[in-house]
Amino acid sequence: MKINTKNKWIEKPSPKSMRTGTGWFGEMNKIYTYNREYAAMTREIDTEWGKVIHCAFRNKDGTDITWREKQWLKNSLFGENRVAVEVFPSKDRLVDAANMYHIWVFEEGFELPFGIHDKDKSERKEESVK
Repeated sequence: MKINTKNKWIEKPSPKSMRTGTGWFGEMNKIYTYNREYAAMTREIDTEWGKVIHCAFRNKDGTDITWREKQWLKNSLFGENRVAVEVFPSKDRLVDAANMYHIWVFEEGFELPFGIHDKDKSERKEESVK
């Protein structure tokens, strides 16, 4: 899966390339910065839903990022036609040590089995065959 870097995102050395960090952080194989305002790290993982890009990101101030900014970040790095999810885990799986956001970006064409738009699988009204 290719990441779009034409929108002023600049690739930097990653934890994996520098052999630093452990766990998911040590697996991050790409780091991008945008105008010194945002930083994003990614790793590709294989799941039962196909290949997924785990993207951890934050702004330079470490402050809250609006939904609109998250949508822009997803679109500018991965493309407008990709679906991503942000997870709110159960308490026993919570990781909140670096004030970062995490999204998981699916391959182009992937459809979640739920949603609220009338084009989403769960909302489409399939015509019954008589």
